[in-house]
Amino acid sequence: MKNWKRLVALGMSAMMIASLAGCSTTESTEGGAEGGEAAAPAESGGGKESLEGTHVFMFKSTGNSFGDLMYEGFSEYLEAKGEKTAYKSPAETTVAAQVQMLDELITQNVASITISTNGDAGYDEVFKKAQEKGIPIVSVDSEANPEYRVCHTNQAETQDIGSYLVQAAVLITLGVDYPGDGKMEETVKTELGKYSGEEIKLGVLSASIDTPVQNSWIAAMETELAKDFYAGKVSPELDKKYGNDDLTESTTQAQAFIAENAVDCIISPTTVGIAAAGQALKSANSEIKLTGLGLPSEMQSFMPTKADDDAFEYVCPYMMLWDVIHLGAVSGAATYAAVNDGFDGSVGSSFEMDAFRDYEAETYEAYQSGDGTAVLAGAPFIFEKNNMAEWIDVL
Repeated sequence: MKNWKRLVALGMSAMMIASLAGCSTTESTEGGAEGGEAAAPAESGGGKESLEGTHVFMFKSTGNSFGDLMYEGFSEYLEAKGEKTAYKSPAETTVAAQVQMLDELITQNVASITISTNGDAGYDEVFKKAQEKGIPIVSVDSEANPEYRVCHTNQAETQDIGSYLVQAAVLITLGVDYPGDGKMEETVKTELGKYSGEEIKLGVLSASIDTPVQNSWIAAMETELAKDFYAGKVSPELDKKYGNDDLTESTTQAQAFIAENAVDCIISPTTVGIAAAGQALKSANSEIKLTGLGLPSEMQSFMPTKADDDAFEYVCPYMMLWDVIHLGAVSGAATYAAVNDGFDGSVGSSFEMDAFRDYEAETYEAYQSGDGTAVLAGAPFIFEKNNMAEWIDVL
């Protein structure tokens, strides 16, 4: 996804509307999806059915719509290539639970593993085992150790996400509607230049304390807040709380923000956390506002959905994300290329992704990302009152 226009066009495409598999212990059978809908997963028979030769997608835990949508794109792309896919995620959002399941999958000689990890450490032994058996690992959303992965599929540039989240939170605190693509930083500078009130305080409701992707975004938020135009206007310190990507725990942490009443706006860089915070803030009739990374279908009760709505009558005036289904498809294309086309993830290596739904065929090239390499799938997209209606039935 290289521009906003493609996302808007995608939002109006009926092909994007699909039923999601709610249980991550299911397996998608062979045979590609038709009419843009993902093939319906079939029960895996409690693990008795062989997964040999299957491309496995593993999210942080079961019951997460973000992971479901990524698997939809992953499976649709690979099944169109004649490959078999399975969705295998643990019930608990822990490193240990993923490691146990990974070990079982490796024993079954799966073709590949695409994973969103629950932490930075604790995977090396099992990843090394996969590597020794010739099972390639591609990470998506949350990075795996570069030593053992082919590459990471990056949803958007880390610093862009952190900057956009802080800029949105500041503008929302100041009561400023979304100013349009490419105008947030300029608008923040202008509005803060006129601001003479108390220092704005921002909170973060994240996943677990050691989740790589959320931590990288939080670090990017802190880098953004260190810019000169925030000095004396917005606190450089973020009030951080962690909900473990669990609805109950995230609700408890959101309620703690409400009880303390020390922040002006909560940033939640996780779809579970932002939905939990939305409900908690709405139920408490709190004056604290909210932004972050969310799915329109899960946030419609807390956001404006019509162009003539007053955005600030709602808990979350605007938020952002990216095309999650396309992100899953790009990770599937990277996996296919690693298994079949010699893609090794080294800097400058590339693969061709076939046309997918409203996206034309595209070449993705690996670039240096931290200690490893990544391919870039897209960029953040702002959901606000002028486009929410188009997206509620899509994501």
